[in-house]
Amino acid sequence: MRRRESCLIDADVIYAFLDPSDWLHEPARRVMKVVERGGVDAYVTPITVLELAVVVKRDISEDAMLKLYEELKSLALKFLQVDEDAVREAFNYMKMGMGIFDAFHAATAKTHKLTIISTDHKYDQAGLKRIDPREF
Repeated sequence: MRRRESCLIDADVIYAFLDPSDWLHEPARRVMKVVERGGVDAYVTPITVLELAVVVKRDISEDAMLKLYEELKSLALKFLQVDEDAVREAFNYMKMGMGIFDAFHAATAKTHKLTIISTDHKYDQAGLKRIDPREF
């Protein structure tokens, strides 16, 4: 990455960062180091938190889900609200077959002109700029 980017961090990266057994953990750690050093302006939304809560509760435990928000607050991430334009755009992405969470992430990135840090190629197909965390 040559210049400082403003990025939306997808839930897959945050989940991998929080779970040392995840296949993406090491790349996610590198991403978060760049974020901590101020190399990127990194954003998440309430939708990201909701997606993580659903996955953590399902895959790990309810207790882990309750600790999730505190862990997220300790990271150098900025919270970005999902506005009406993003909601409208998310419905357009859902009409094109994108899942609910991905549609809201894509719409937020598009309306705020953010690059998405994710392994998910759906964002490429939607015409958004994406950086794979393994590139860090």
